[in-house]
Amino acid sequence: MRTTTSDIQRGGSDASLDAEKIQLDRLTELANIGAGHAADAFAQLVDRTMWIGLPAVRVGEPFISPGECAVSTASGIFFRLEGCLDASIGILFSASTTENLARKLLGIEEGKLAPEATESALMEVGNILASHVASAVADTLGERLLPSVPTLVLQDVDKAFREFVTESMGPDVVRIESELFDQDHEICGRLILVPAPF
Repeated sequence: MRTTTSDIQRGGSDASLDAEKIQLDRLTELANIGAGHAADAFAQLVDRTMWIGLPAVRVGEPFISPGECAVSTASGIFFRLEGCLDASIGILFSASTTENLARKLLGIEEGKLAPEATESALMEVGNILASHVASAVADTLGERLLPSVPTLVLQDVDKAFREFVTESMGPDVVRIESELFDQDHEICGRLILVPAPF
């Protein structure tokens, strides 16, 4: 079964609005399940407990909502999901998290980080987190779902993610955002699931 927000026809009747709400609630629950699995994988990668915030449903501006994990967004890894759920995923990190994460994974506590090494570490994290989201959603639906080849962005990330989503989904789409963070917010990220438009 392929799940898309286009399963719902917009309309003014109570029945159509109820159907729309049911569909959005279902997608939010799937996003929450995916974020939970991503947080578990994240915890194993960085060897510390990771928490997830409650999923927030957003539409319109600001495209990247304010929050601990959205300040000075410096890196992002974007994916399309291919299979039973028509959606895009963004995994975004602040500047401090980008460096902390790269150092943690590369085992380099001091000194300059080579850009290529940082990019490789971010791609690895993005692939692992997106794969866990896709696997969790697929298991829940009993279907197949895989992330696409990732797109890594290291500048103008918010703008790049908006363009990535607009190109594949169109403007003014629903976004379901979840924060993943450790106790001190030294390592945190924002996982954004963007289902196909209504």
